[in-house]
Amino acid sequence: MQAGTAVDENRGTGLLRHGGLRRWTTLVAAACVLFLWLPARTALGDEPVHLAAFDYPPFYYQGNGEVQGIAVELVHTLLGRMNLKGDIEMYPLKRALESLEIGTKDGIMILIKTPERQAYIEFTDAVLTVRGLIWSAADRPGVAAGFERIHDLRAYKIGVTRGYSYGTRFDEMLKDMDVNVANSDLSNFRMLLSHRIDVFPCNEIVAGGLFKQYPELIGKVVPSKKSFIEWELHFGISKKSPLKERMPEINAIIAAMKNEGLIDAIVRKYVHE
Repeated sequence: MQAGTAVDENRGTGLLRHGGLRRWTTLVAAACVLFLWLPARTALGDEPVHLAAFDYPPFYYQGNGEVQGIAVELVHTLLGRMNLKGDIEMYPLKRALESLEIGTKDGIMILIKTPERQAYIEFTDAVLTVRGLIWSAADRPGVAAGFERIHDLRAYKIGVTRGYSYGTRFDEMLKDMDVNVANSDLSNFRMLLSHRIDVFPCNEIVAGGLFKQYPELIGKVVPSKKSFIEWELHFGISKKSPLKERMPEINAIIAAMKNEGLIDAIVRKYVHE
């Protein structure tokens, strides 16, 4: 009897499972039809454009409980001219990029274009171009500031910032150099002053932002006259975002902001000159 009861219970359970599966299949099919019927999300209505950011002062940083910086002003100005509003959330860079790949965010203002990113991001025309310069301590004249070729830097101990790329050629050269890795650009500038490293490659706008924030660095480190690389920075828009349909308009606004001198004016607010 007990065995028979067990068999009956199992059969009953099996019937419930099959019945549940049929109902579940019907619900999923109905949901798919509903999903196909619904219009695609659009950034043209009342909903704001959802933007991602990453910690990269003075382009992005947390201040007074909100995301601030050059990129924030640039993107709000651009969207304002399109009669759109935007909200911005800060993430680690990897997560910020992933949010564009899966389409939960519409874009990131100020990104370097790479083949990998182009698989899921549409890039605008360049918003601005920034030079990578070689920095050394001012009390050590002649150290690298006048380098002619990047291979001339092999003779020096170089500081780099964890997780950064300095361009393919430079990154390759670093494999054969005496390299010290620090957690921030600020740490590397301080290491220059203490002579723990000889040279440090850094984006000139990032350096200018640090000098504005830490004026004690001003005049104590000097840049090379020539750059080792120039980076074009773009507004990256997710290929899954409806905002990409307005790319011609966005590029026209970027061109206008350049011609008006507005982009340079916004950058100057955040850097020591």
